[in-house]
Amino acid sequence: MKDLIKFTLFILYTVLIFFISDYRIIILISVINIMLMLIGKINIKQAIRNIIKLLPFIIFVVIINMILMSTEKAILIGIRLILVCNFTYTFTRNFTPQQLSNSIEKILTPLKILKINTKDIGIMISIAVAFVPILKDEGIKIKESLISKGFNVNGINMIKNINLILVPLIVSILKRVEHIENAFKSKGYISE
Repeated sequence: MKDLIKFTLFILYTVLIFFISDYRIIILISVINIMLMLIGKINIKQAIRNIIKLLPFIIFVVIINMILMSTEKAILIGIRLILVCNFTYTFTRNFTPQQLSNSIEKILTPLKILKINTKDIGIMISIAVAFVPILKDEGIKIKESLISKGFNVNGINMIKNINLILVPLIVSILKRVEHIENAFKSKGYISE
């Protein structure tokens, strides 16, 4: 039940943050984010590195919003994205995939009336979340492999030769999916 409450609060927070326009409330939320990081014993340096990795995306979103809307609204959206990314980082460091799967299953319990297997949905989402770091590691391995072969992995050259990354990445994903499927079959979770 505790995990369900944490997950529900996480969803509410991430949705409601985009409805806040008052900078004083955003400053208060920033302080709450920092307090949650301290309570959750999150490595502050690692959290800052995580935000820095996401900055190109956030800056891109801010620029697009500057073109479409006012500068003030674009900056506000950038601040909101930073807060949500930071809170998501804090949440994922204190929430295991198993807890996520169980929480999703409990939230989707009303769907059992329609004969929908909520346990399968929870496990699928849990596996998808667990795949994110695996995909990141595979991408790094592929990039290092290309560098060792003398390939320039910067800029337009990568966009022109995207197949050099996508093909090995897709093959690796399919192999991992096959391993997961075999594990589920061997544990009797799914039938042949």
